[in-house]
Amino acid sequence: MYIIIAGGGIIGSHIASLLVQEGYEVTVLEQSETALKKLQGQLDIKTIRGNAATPKTLKEAEIERADLVLAVTNSDETNMITCFMAKEMGVATTAARIRNIEYSGYFVAPAKSPTSPRKIVRPKSLGIDVFINPEVEAAREIMEILAGFYSTPVDNFANGLVQIREFKIESEPLAGTRLGALTLPKQSMIVTAVHQGEITAPDKDFILNEGDSLHIAVSAENMDELGKIFIQSKRPAKRVVILGGSSVGVLTASGLQKRGIKVKIIEQDPVRCQELASQLEKVDILQGDGTDRAFLLEQGVSSADAFVATSENEEINILSALLAKTLGVQRVMVVVNKPGYIPLAEAIGIDIAAVPTILAANKIIRFVLRGGVISASLIEGQQLEAIEFVTSAQALIANKNIAEAGFPREATVVAIVHNETIFIPPEDKIIKPGDHVVIVTPPESVQTIEKLFK
Repeated sequence: MYIIIAGGGIIGSHIASLLVQEGYEVTVLEQSETALKKLQGQLDIKTIRGNAATPKTLKEAEIERADLVLAVTNSDETNMITCFMAKEMGVATTAARIRNIEYSGYFVAPAKSPTSPRKIVRPKSLGIDVFINPEVEAAREIMEILAGFYSTPVDNFANGLVQIREFKIESEPLAGTRLGALTLPKQSMIVTAVHQGEITAPDKDFILNEGDSLHIAVSAENMDELGKIFIQSKRPAKRVVILGGSSVGVLTASGLQKRGIKVKIIEQDPVRCQELASQLEKVDILQGDGTDRAFLLEQGVSSADAFVATSENEEINILSALLAKTLGVQRVMVVVNKPGYIPLAEAIGIDIAAVPTILAANKIIRFVLRGGVISASLIEGQQLEAIEFVTSAQALIANKNIAEAGFPREATVVAIVHNETIFIPPEDKIIKPGDHVVIVTPPESVQTIEKLFK
């Protein structure tokens, strides 16, 4: 598959890196020479300097043989025009990063007369098959975590019957425990262990250290039993303080408020405060400095169930979240755009670092993959992927057991769901047509696995 990416910024380079690992042919179009040089130093891919929204640049990128165009520049309008041009030039599938959610809706044109039909302009009419909004994805993940009992995100597979969640080793008695000594509930298995940011095979003799984490696959009905081993579950948040009136902050506040959660937004810019007050009538808007301890105490941050830092300044997000943690807030989350900030955030005790670029990459994976893939997610940035396939009757692996199926050695089959009966670990189960199969694998093995399901 040949993929053209318009935009070589943080999101474009992150997606390009992921797709290259999976063996796709990728060309990146970017106007900034600085961004291109940085990209060329990181990846062995073709790059073109130019405006992706022009026929000249698209022709230079050999648009006629592209299978997919991903437009992820910082301009919504450029992305929309790029997709439109790509469609007009014969590309079958396009996706665009659109930050303005108003662009993703429908537009009903006025009728020429009372009896004339009204024309409806849909997103696909503009040549866009899929809208990718990293800010919406980040807000959605934040809301899901705050509405649940755990401080870590969960990936759902097989219509929610199978879940993979990260559990962190925070203190005794788990620190110092041998992995093989853990007593896990039925229908669960350790997918991978992470030590100092590096993925390690879950060997039974592996000793857990404070700061390590485990990714565990489990049936949904056994999740709470598993959770009791690692963490004390937390009640869903009822009072949330959000720092920053960014797009993520507004989307999160609006969504939480609709769920009956009491929300306050702290914003330093007085003009932005007025804008927020007109947008979010039932949300308290507070003007002030989110890194001022006295101000946070005065506004009752210490009694909040959760603190979410969503400002455009990543350093302020981390600093304010750390301050909220010292004030006793149970759940603390930050939004950062650079994946490199994740280890720093985790090291100082922040529960979740939501990275819109990674969340956007997750959506790209689900969109790009073929061969029966119905769900996919990233584990530890992009070191591993968890992928769900539905087995067709014609699939190469149909009616074979796992050992005979031909899976790459580095891939792990973590679950098989047959007629809603869950097998975790699946051991030597025979894969039947219609079975949902969940596999965890390095990105470079994805295409090999896809072929087994075709």
